[in-house]
Amino acid sequence: MLAALISLDVLLRNLGLFNSSELLEITEYALFVTTFIAAPWVLSQGSHVRVDLVLTQVPAPVARWMEITADAAGLFCSALLGWHGFNVALVSFQRGDLIVKQLVVEEWTLIMFIPASCLLLAIEFLRRILAAWRSPPQSHAIGGPREGF
Repeated sequence: MLAALISLDVLLRNLGLFNSSELLEITEYALFVTTFIAAPWVLSQGSHVRVDLVLTQVPAPVARWMEITADAAGLFCSALLGWHGFNVALVSFQRGDLIVKQLVVEEWTLIMFIPASCLLLAIEFLRRILAAWRSPPQSHAIGGPREGF
C-alpha cells in the first residue's frame, strides 16, 4: 500500500496533475512507523537477516552460546534505545514539541513508536535467550529460522 501511494504521488506529480506534499509527508511517517512496528514481528518469526556462516561451522554448544550472546546484545541494545526513546518522547510531550511541515504533528506521537518497538524487541530477545537456555544445543540449518527457539 505504501509503495502504491508513493508511486501514485510520483506519477501524478510528473504528469502535472496533482502535487500533494501532504501525501509525501504521510508516506514518510508511515515508513518510519511501519519499520518500528514490523521489527519485533520479524524477529519473532526468525525472518530477520542473519549470517549464520560461523554458526554452521562450530559445534552445537558453541553455536548455542554465540546465539545467546547475540540475543543478550540485542536485549541490551533494545533496552538502551527504548529507554532513551522513552525519555526523548517524554521531554517532547512535556514541551509540546511539534513537527511543522505541511502537516502539524506532535513529535512525541511518532517518537513513542521507538520505545514501544524496543520493548517488544527486548521481550522477544529475552524469550529467545530463555528458550535457548532451556533447550539442548542443536545443529543449525543454513537459511531457516531457528528450530526449537
